Amino acid sequence: MNEFIQFKKSRDLGKIITDIFKFLRYNYKVLFGLIFRIAGPALIILVLAYVFYLESTMGAFDPYSTSNNFEDGLFGLFISLVVLLLAGGLYFALLYGTVLCAIKSYVNNNGLIDKKEVAQGVRTNFWGLVGLSLLNGLMVGAGFLVCILPGVYLGVVIITTYMILVFEKRSVSDAISYSFDLIKGYWWTTFATLIVIYVIYYIVSMIFQVPQYIYFFTKEFTMNETYTGGVEAFDWIDMTLSSIGLVAQYLLQTFMVIASAFIYFDLNEKKNFTGTIETIDSLGKREE
Repeated sequence: MNEFIQFKKSRDLGKIITDIFKFLRYNYKVLFGLIFRIAGPALIILVLAYVFYLESTMGAFDPYSTSNNFEDGLFGLFISLVVLLLAGGLYFALLYGTVLCAIKSYVNNNGLIDKKEVAQGVRTNFWGLVGLSLLNGLMVGAGFLVCILPGVYLGVVIITTYMILVFEKRSVSDAISYSFDLIKGYWWTTFATLIVIYVIYYIVSMIFQVPQYIYFFTKEFTMNETYTGGVEAFDWIDMTLSSIGLVAQYLLQTFMVIASAFIYFDLNEKKNFTGTIETIDSLGKREE
């Protein structure tokens, strides 16, 4: 029998990392099955949008291309970038919705994930998650444009907005507003936690990039031809390997979502003692 993981409690960094892997070990089949079913189509669209973006980038800056002028190339690049951003927003909204609704179902059902409950939860929160993804992206992007530090600050603050929306059923504006209150006094500890978790995520995701790097260096050592532009610059083998690595990278974002959920519950416990109060209430009911 799988060990039940109590989400609603305070944790240090080591315990967060341990419980992330423990939760994945016990629930990866159900969790990734739901991700493929609910967010899988959006992931395919995202990969296709990525390929379209790379093709547009090469076409826009290919000095040997005579099929389009420079302005047309830049317009195509702009369109492909917009499509990529929209596809990314759709996928991450569905990914966050699926993982967080699975965690919510897990908590409410004492360790069991109800698939129908998760699907219904994603449908209920879909537009809120999409709107939240767009607003978060605009906020962080504007912060980086103004200066790097505001972008970093906002990026850490908004990490809990998805959990506030799903777990507390708040509106998009309330989720963003409350995230500033929730992280107040704990920004640096949250930032340090995210850095460590991201390093782990990055190391694991790099494993799936190894075939692409091997192919690239093998190609560089074995080919004597130099770049001549045009179609020869587009390598479908490299693109396929890159797409596989991209799929793995986006699926591994599940690790970051679960980590964000643990961070949210940790902050919520420190601020509101939600888990402690629920434990006391449950003990009182048992005594009655």
